[in-house]
This record gives sequence, C-alpha cells and structure tokens, in this order.
Amino acid sequence: MLTTNCPSCSTAFRVTPEQLKARAGKVRCGHCQAVFNALESLNDLPPALSETETEGPAATEAPPAAQPPAETAIEATLQDTSAETIDTSSIDILLEDVAEEPVQPSRGKTVAWGLAATLALCLAVVQFGYHLRAELAISQPDLRPLLESLCDLLDCDIPLPHKAELVSIEASDLHPDPQRKALLVLAAALKNRAPFAQAYPHLELTLTDTQDQPMLRKVLAPSEYLAPGTDERAGFAANGDLAVGLWIEAVPGASGYRLYLFYP
Repeated sequence: MLTTNCPSCSTAFRVTPEQLKARAGKVRCGHCQAVFNALESLNDLPPALSETETEGPAATEAPPAAQPPAETAIEATLQDTSAETIDTSSIDILLEDVAEEPVQPSRGKTVAWGLAATLALCLAVVQFGYHLRAELAISQPDLRPLLESLCDLLDCDIPLPHKAELVSIEASDLHPDPQRKALLVLAAALKNRAPFAQAYPHLELTLTDTQDQPMLRKVLAPSEYLAPGTDERAGFAANGDLAVGLWIEAVPGASGYRLYLFYP
C-alpha cells in the first residue's frame, strides 16, 4: 500500500497507482483543500503486525519454555522493533483528482488593463480627430465646436478646405492701364462652388509672347489680390463670388497671358 502526505497540513492518505496516474499525481487534499503532487511525498505503508493472543489461564505445571538460541532472540527483537504500525485513524478521505485550474487574473490587474485600453482608445480618437479635423468640420458641422475646443487644448487651428476643383475662374481680362502705360490691369471673377467655406487660392499669371511662349510668371498669394480689410482667415464663402482687380508691370513684347488658380 502507498501513502502520501499533504505538504500543507501533513495529513496522510492512502493512494493507489491507478489514482496517481489519473492526473499525473496532481491531487487535492480532502482536509485542507490544498493542491499538491502526491508523487513528491510518496512512501510505502508497511503491513501492521498481527496481534498474538496472550489471554488464558497460566499453567503452573507447564515446564518453562526452552530459551531460544541467542542469535534467534536477537533476530526477533530486531524484527519487532523495525516494523512500525501506522495509525490509520488520522487518514482522511481519499484524495480527489483535480484538473489543471486556470490562473485567474487579480481584480486589480483586470481594472488596470481596462483603464489602459480605455486610455489607448481615447488617445486614438483624439489623434484621429486631430489629423482629420478639417474634413470632420466639413462633413460633420455639429462637431466643429468640439474640434475647436480640442484645438484650443492642442494649440492648433482648423484649416479651411483646399478643394481646387470646386473653385473656378469665371472670367478674366488683362489690358494696359489707360492712364499708366507701364502697367497692366488684371480683372478676374472667381467662384467658390463648394457648399462650405474654403481657403482662398493662389493665382498664377503667365505673360506670353506671340508664339505663346512664357515671358514672365508671377504667383499671387491671397494677400496680394484681396481687397484691403478682407479677413483671409474667414475664407472664401460657400457658393461665393470674388472680383479680383490688380495692377502689374507691363513687359515689352508680351501679347498674351494665362491665368490659373491652385492651392500650394
């Protein structure tokens, strides 16, 4: 017979090889519920010595028993003292087979992971809103106050859209100034066809010769062609029109021009 001891409460248990093979020795103590490997504290249980009857009337007439030889007496004494009887009254119920129990994360770790995930999600939303703030302000006008508050915290602004395909030159003309022959007058009409305000575009004016070859190219920023007092930051109004008039120096030999708009 095999026995094992619980390392937590030292209770002894009888076990069989079949029980040990069931879970590779992993068992649960029926006394203190501790889980341990029974193979690590396995030991043999020696059989209990049978008791010899000593009761009965004494025979006074019987001759004294013959004394055994010295060696035989020594051997019997060694046998009696070497065989210990284990008190099985302290043996608890048979150990239960237990499966490998999954380790449950502590509540503190679960809360910490939840907070970290929430923070990461919030940062991702803020980053997304920061990079697409201009597009969001156009497609979701209701979000503009929130985006402006976000920019106040991040020290940024919400740039106006730059949809060049929605801005057009409706008409243009370049002619000499009748009063100052050394100057040319550029007149143009711009149209913002977008349903939202946009940034003012840049204009590119190119003077050409009779062979339509460029002689002079000039880029005009909004601050150069807008009328004094115009708030450039307010942008080109939705579905708005803009009249442009400015003077440039005449170039001898120039006979034509080209006018484009673009966003840098």
